[in-house]
Amino acid sequence: MRNAVPILAALLLATGCNQAPSTDVEVTNPVIRLPAVPGRPGAGYFHLRAPQDRVALTAVTTPAAERVEMHETMSEGNMASMRPVRRIEVGREIAFAPGGRHLMLFGVSPELKAGETTDLTFQFEQGAPVTVSARVIGAGDALGGEHDGH
Repeated sequence: MRNAVPILAALLLATGCNQAPSTDVEVTNPVIRLPAVPGRPGAGYFHLRAPQDRVALTAVTTPAAERVEMHETMSEGNMASMRPVRRIEVGREIAFAPGGRHLMLFGVSPELKAGETTDLTFQFEQGAPVTVSARVIGAGDALGGEHDGH
């Protein structure tokens, strides 16, 4: 019976009674919109929930593009412009949607076609990267899901 206490303690630790902070990341409705003109940038949209222990989203990558930048649309009077964003603090839901934050995909592979899927990998200041499968849509296609009306 003396060996039962260390074994029970090991089982409790292994089953999560002494867990580290949550590292669950949830990405919903990830979509890549193909460029309207070949050679021009595509766009990416999604909703992200990541706990504060991830600190910040620092990059998103995909094998379907040479480079991905996080951007934000800014409005000043009647003028709209975009600027790159290097870091977005997490801990609440973050939306990447038309007219706001979005991904710019440069050098999109010409082999990528609407109706396919491709990976998006999310990198954070803390914790392992998270990879999800994103729907690929044409330039004029509706986004569907959570992005409609945004």
